[in-house]
Amino acid sequence: MAERSAVGAEFPRPTIVPRYYIDVRSHFGINEDPSGIELPDVAAARMEALKVAEKLLKGWAAMPPDYSSDIMIEIVGEDLRPVLVIPCSDIRTTTGD
Repeated sequence: MAERSAVGAEFPRPTIVPRYYIDVRSHFGINEDPSGIELPDVAAARMEALKVAEKLLKGWAAMPPDYSSDIMIEIVGEDLRPVLVIPCSDIRTTTGD
């Protein structure tokens, strides 16, 4: 059985934390997160997205149902591809609204 090489073991490798962008999609278009946030994984990005959504829910309540039901939070990875989409109905359920 081959052993792992210890080359470079004396210098710790930097931990790479992925960057996620939390965008809001709606009937009116997309509001893109220009800077993103470094988070350890998709689960942490989902929690952050729900925090963003919770702040926006009060404003969404004044919208006609046809418009508010189209709202989605889209989590985009460093490669600028969506990794998770959270529909408005899931946001309201998760945040207890």
